[in-house]
Amino acid sequence: MILRSFAKINLGIHLLGKRPDGYHEIVTLMETVDLADDVAVSGQESGTTVTCSDPAVPADGRNLAHKAADLVRDRYGLAGRGVRVHIEKRVPVAAGLAGGSGNAAMTLHGLNALWSLGLREEELMDLAAELGSDVPFCLYGGAAVASGRGEKVKWLDAAGSRHYVLVCPPFEVSSGWAYSQSKLELTKDSSCINLVSSVMQAGDVDRLASCLHNDLEPAVRAAFPEIDRARGLLADAGLEGILMSGSGPTVFGLASGRAAAERMACDLRGRVEPSWRFFAVSSKSRWEAGV
Repeated sequence: MILRSFAKINLGIHLLGKRPDGYHEIVTLMETVDLADDVAVSGQESGTTVTCSDPAVPADGRNLAHKAADLVRDRYGLAGRGVRVHIEKRVPVAAGLAGGSGNAAMTLHGLNALWSLGLREEELMDLAAELGSDVPFCLYGGAAVASGRGEKVKWLDAAGSRHYVLVCPPFEVSSGWAYSQSKLELTKDSSCINLVSSVMQAGDVDRLASCLHNDLEPAVRAAFPEIDRARGLLADAGLEGILMSGSGPTVFGLASGRAAAERMACDLRGRVEPSWRFFAVSSKSRWEAGV
């Protein structure tokens, strides 16, 4: 079976403190967009085999899809079951878009069907939380507020559609490094996330552009001047609500519609070197983004 593994963007991230387990306590608002990998899940005699169209993606136990398969096999005593996962990669790697987390989430769905496990949503969410902070959200996508280290997810009924241009500069940012560099004393409480949630649920795109925030962005911008260059490209193109997604380096801006986003992305591709990647994307609802 082939499942679509959609990217996400963060419309708000606030760091609320350091947890005893070493993670940061966060509150974030995420939205699925229609840039997607294809994750093909099929049976094999034994073990776990992961392949990917992008050679930069590890195929061993470091890969989150590989970890997902091993976790399910160990948790449910399925040592005799084998699985092959092939990822056709379109979402940039280590770019703040949860590409690997989405691949792991779709692997969980695929194994639930392939091995006829009959796992309910809460069981899948528990497995996902063991794999990574973004994996629970990526199981179903849509728009949601996540808290804790990201594993506690509350889905939103976001009105209308939103359209974005994504700019991905040609380098990777480690999320662990980005979190370690952020200054907690400069952060705010979660009230801004509540505002973004309200605006999204009201479908007020114009107001949405003025209330986006990412506590990780200042440190990443200071270390990587390409972030400012990406922001400048989007601003010059007339986009609003410009923000870095996750730990970067992807930066996005709000467009007035899908056609406008596609036109701007096409125009921007001609302004910089080919290693920079541009995507016109639109929001995806929870159920469209799921299986």
